[in-house]
Amino acid sequence: MTQAIRNVSNRMLFTTGKYWIFFAIVFFLYWLLNTRRRVPVLFILASSYYFYALWNPRFLILLFAVSTIDFLNGKGIAAARNKSLRRVLLLLSLSADIGTLFVFKYFNFFSTSLDDLLQRAGWQPSGLLLDSLAPLGLSFIAFRSLSYVIDIYRKTAEPTPHYVDYLAFVAFFPTLLAGPVVGAGELLPQFEQRRVLTNENATRAFVLILLGLVKKIAIADFLANNLVNRVFDQPQFYSSLETLAAIYGYALQIYCDFSGYTDIAIGCALLLGFNLPENFNAPYRAQNLREFWKRWHITLSRWLFDYVFLSLGGLRKRRNLYRNLILTFLVGGLWHGAGWTFVVWGGMHGVGLAGSHWWDLRRKRLKKEANQHWLVKTLSLLATFHFVCLTWIVFRADSLSQALEVLSRLATFEFSTSNLPLSLVLILVLAYLSHWLPLSCLKLVRDGWSWLPSPVQAALILSLAVGLYYIAGAEVQFIYGNF
Repeated sequence: MTQAIRNVSNRMLFTTGKYWIFFAIVFFLYWLLNTRRRVPVLFILASSYYFYALWNPRFLILLFAVSTIDFLNGKGIAAARNKSLRRVLLLLSLSADIGTLFVFKYFNFFSTSLDDLLQRAGWQPSGLLLDSLAPLGLSFIAFRSLSYVIDIYRKTAEPTPHYVDYLAFVAFFPTLLAGPVVGAGELLPQFEQRRVLTNENATRAFVLILLGLVKKIAIADFLANNLVNRVFDQPQFYSSLETLAAIYGYALQIYCDFSGYTDIAIGCALLLGFNLPENFNAPYRAQNLREFWKRWHITLSRWLFDYVFLSLGGLRKRRNLYRNLILTFLVGGLWHGAGWTFVVWGGMHGVGLAGSHWWDLRRKRLKKEANQHWLVKTLSLLATFHFVCLTWIVFRADSLSQALEVLSRLATFEFSTSNLPLSLVLILVLAYLSHWLPLSCLKLVRDGWSWLPSPVQAALILSLAVGLYYIAGAEVQFIYGNF
């Protein structure tokens, strides 16, 4: 990931005091206004637009325009009886959403790549580049809004009659910058009902928020500042063992960073009476890539399957299954970022998934049952985890040459550990061990939290806040906030 991306504005990160002051004001005013249905929705919309404007108010126009175009096209598609008109309206939304993504996120990438190709052929290209930052969370916004129009076109959903509800759905601030990729059918109906905050949901929300803050600050940011960034920025100064620790560290960092964001987002939404879908389920416990993508960024995996994989068609032929998988994950790679590292990362996962499907189909054809022996399961888990770690190297690197340089450090067989203090090793070990805790442990924590008196809860929250404040180093942007 480039230095420019890592330096994206941190004005309203979920880990900052500014955000929690903002959220506290929103929370109390929202429930004071929750006497009629329309007023809270308007307030959520205003709060979400204010939240986004703190980064760059100019892009509010873009957010509003994309939402409005898709809302109107959705109504038009539902009302149209002519198939050609329905297709034209769908193409208008596709052009608006994907066109916006292309201009702000991909134009410079494709322009630079074309220039490099023309230079190799002996031409002198113009070098046309756009001098503009991509709006934060643009990929999440575009995917969320576009899925609404496609669902109406496929006649699997009805358009909402409430314009303000749709604007609030697209801009809903807990999901605005980094998801989850919530479908219209999951969130829009909730705007149509009067919200209620139960004690159970409040408890679940507080536990999720606290867990998310620990994941982000105590694990993800700590590993980024003290190990991962140092090794990836200057791999030549680190031994094979230190490089391997950084690779394992980045796998943990990106998981804790993104799942921590999701925990906080789900918790904040719950405190406002909204339920968001699960986005992670212990992904490093997967025994194959198919299982990994059912556990990692679940809402994006589902979106890619529903709106890219199925749209490619031709699944009656087995080779088309492999083609669709590879193409889908090439799209998924580009969605993450405009760079060849992301394209290669997506291609690696696409080929890996095609291989996983081929093996499964071959096993079924030979009528062989899946071997459940513990040794086979363990080896499958380790192989899957290390393949994912290999792809994370490409994902994290600023360039393909840097990825190769990091990999080359593993082959030097140098085993110095001078840059691996005990605190780092303990964080790595304990964090990976916690990945194996059963879900019942989280329920025990929630039950225990409910049992505690309010003064004790307040004291624990304050203690945790102080502890995280002293643990925290330099602020690190949420990784998926860049996409």
